[in-house]
Amino acid sequence: MSKINILSSKIYNRIAAGEVVERPASVVKELVENSIDAGATSISVEIESGGISSIKITDNGCGIEKSELNKALLPHATSKISTLKDLDNILSLGFRGEALASIASVSKISIESKPATQEMGAKISAEGGDMSEIIDCGMVDGTIITVNNLFFNTPAREKFLKTPRSEEGEISSIMSKFILGNPNISFKYVADGKTIYQSYGDGLESAFVCIYGVDTINECFYIDTEKNGIKVKGYIGKHHFTKGNRTYQTTFINGRYIINQTISASISNAYASYLMKRQYPFYVLSISLPSEIVDVNVHPNKLDVRFSNNQIIYGTIYSVVSKVLDGSSEALNIVANNQQNTIEKPIDYVTQNKEFASNYPRKSKGNSSYTLDKITFSDAYKSSGIKFDKIEESKPAVDIFAENKAFLEKLEQEKKQRLIDEAEQKTIQIDRELKYIGQVLNTYLILDDGQDVYFVDQHAAHERILFDKINQTYKDGKIITQPLLLPYVLNANNEEFEFLSEKLEVFAKMGIEISEFGRNSFKISAVPTFLADMNLEKFFSSVLNDLNSFKALTINELLQEKLAQKACKSAIKSGDKLSEIQIKTLIDTLKGNIGLKCPHGRPVAIKITRTEIDKWFKRIL
Repeated sequence: MSKINILSSKIYNRIAAGEVVERPASVVKELVENSIDAGATSISVEIESGGISSIKITDNGCGIEKSELNKALLPHATSKISTLKDLDNILSLGFRGEALASIASVSKISIESKPATQEMGAKISAEGGDMSEIIDCGMVDGTIITVNNLFFNTPAREKFLKTPRSEEGEISSIMSKFILGNPNISFKYVADGKTIYQSYGDGLESAFVCIYGVDTINECFYIDTEKNGIKVKGYIGKHHFTKGNRTYQTTFINGRYIINQTISASISNAYASYLMKRQYPFYVLSISLPSEIVDVNVHPNKLDVRFSNNQIIYGTIYSVVSKVLDGSSEALNIVANNQQNTIEKPIDYVTQNKEFASNYPRKSKGNSSYTLDKITFSDAYKSSGIKFDKIEESKPAVDIFAENKAFLEKLEQEKKQRLIDEAEQKTIQIDRELKYIGQVLNTYLILDDGQDVYFVDQHAAHERILFDKINQTYKDGKIITQPLLLPYVLNANNEEFEFLSEKLEVFAKMGIEISEFGRNSFKISAVPTFLADMNLEKFFSSVLNDLNSFKALTINELLQEKLAQKACKSAIKSGDKLSEIQIKTLIDTLKGNIGLKCPHGRPVAIKITRTEIDKWFKRIL
């Protein structure tokens, strides 16, 4: 039997670091959360090389006393909780006591801190978990934490890091969430000496504009309401203001940024009747509720939460959002008319909403019901005003949202693979000579080989021929690019920018000349000649649709649909009367290969055998 070993602190801290410190953004998240918990009203974040070389967090919080400084780097050491009972009422962002010890075990870290009660600050350092002596230092009230050479002693983890630019993009995304979730705190975020974000702690509107800009805020409804003991505040996009992926959806629970399927499903369903296919709602919502009904101790990354009663959370959020979108009378109490609109004159949101909603069919009310985790409840139940102290804890149920997501992703992948397979079909030759009989309905060509009859779809056949020709040009590396008269500028958020930055080589092989163009922007200077007339805005929107499903994007997956669209647009149409020359050219180009399918999967031709025809006329049974 193997001997059971008690792991040393160096080993178990490094193991814990695998969950807590996944990448530089994880370090920034943990340290900024500590600053917020310390009551800081001003926080500065400076990084170099995507946070791999250096991360520096400066705050004006309460600080750490000199006598307590050595405990800060010990595992399971925290000032946030002290008893088991505290876990049922967590109000702070951090509470596990793992972050600093985990960071110290895989980096070179220093902590300088000064509470207002101390005349001098104190400093402690650690390298790979080995702590130095505490020394005095001069500084203002607050804390400065510097993390250098992240993962210097864990090469296996270091080699899995992305490029500094990609890591910076992830940190930028985290910082945008902190700014939106803490609008009363002043943040400054600097990357490689360049200021990326600067907020001033003067409210949500200012924080929102800092991240998304003036144009976006004017496309949103500002809501501030309370229902069933749940406070909901923030911005939701107007009916027409949607995005191509879910990276524009931000939710905070009691100030904590979270990703939760119950809440996202409730909002998506509220928007369902207004959304086009593959479009997603835009929102930034801050939800406040009693801490005893939400469990934040689900995973070390603290990104998801559990609710004691999912259906009430779902119903409340759904009700609030749908009433605003539907322009109901209750929207008057939800849409905040006292919004600080310093950008333009105040907007009559409710009037605009009603006018817009009047052009759309209303969703059925009355006996409508909503199902979540196998629990069904009616509108009457949702609006009954039941408070949380009267709600019994629901039994655990299957996470239908996760199952649905997995199923849809599987279908999407199967669709992509089918498209590739169909684009590479094997040639099916007809040995006998085909004789042209005629064109019927200005759509189908009739051919006869002496034994069987073939109906050829002229559009599908021509589409297939064009697709093969374009595809072969691409495979042969003979793509000719055409410069754009005016370069197209593509703006992206942090997640989209990171994703596209990793795919620049893919676009280059397609013949699309694309390069970084300032902060979170790209410049497209040229496109392949066979796609010269494509709508670049729609093309990149389709690429960015549902970002997660495109993580493993390949050149073929990206090209096939666009090439198919080009072939379809250029092909002979159904209803076109063809000349003899056009018919002959089409048949000759097919070369008897009528077993193909068009790039969208429709057959080029169907065969009717002599036997089938004889059966029609009762020649045989």
